[in-house]
Amino acid sequence: MRAGVLAFFACLAMPGQVIPRLGPGAAWRGSLGGLLGRQPSQVTYDDLSRFEGYLVGAGPYCSALTPADYAANRLMMHSMAAYVATMNAYTRDPRMRDSLGRLRTRISAFPCAWAGYQPEPLEFEPIPPPVNVEPPFAMEPPRVENVASADQETYSDLRARYVADATRAASVWRSAAAMNARLSLQRASLNADTAAAVSRFQLLLGLAAGSMLDRRWEEVLDHLRALEAETAKVSKVVGR
Repeated sequence: MRAGVLAFFACLAMPGQVIPRLGPGAAWRGSLGGLLGRQPSQVTYDDLSRFEGYLVGAGPYCSALTPADYAANRLMMHSMAAYVATMNAYTRDPRMRDSLGRLRTRISAFPCAWAGYQPEPLEFEPIPPPVNVEPPFAMEPPRVENVASADQETYSDLRARYVADATRAASVWRSAAAMNARLSLQRASLNADTAAAVSRFQLLLGLAAGSMLDRRWEEVLDHLRALEAETAKVSKVVGR
């Protein structure tokens, strides 16, 4: 949050600099991203209830949206769905799974993401798809317009890191999908920890992309570091 505020005032100090509008939705997305980025083993029923509360209270952020808001909210939608998929892969607790079912319904009806109210299909299930299906995350981050001169180097470095991390994650994701396909022939599947880690690839890259659109550079780095840790963990299991 502090980094975003400092970047904003740095823009104010630069004559002729085009100042992007960062409305309250940016702070809302940042707070929600912090919740979604938690390790599955640390998530409690109360955390899921807080998540539902964020969705219930999202109404004020659904008016006067800019194209950048729609783009960031769209990424958050997919991150929210990936979060539910991750938790579905991890938990078998009946109360938490009931809460995840309610979250799925609320996410599907979330009004702040689709320009023209044309929703996209969302995937809430954790099972890796067949090997011939591409990984469900973007290989490149979104372009951010009018980045302040003081932030250009940071932005460039983060874009490069995103591409490198996504490329590595895609390779490991394909290996995990192939292993899961082999296990399915034996009526088995990836263990819960590994399946949850694979689901977090999409979640963390989506959060990184959304934070990039919001110019929350420290959060982008935090999400990419978390992705790198998850990729290394899965790589040890699947051998890539």
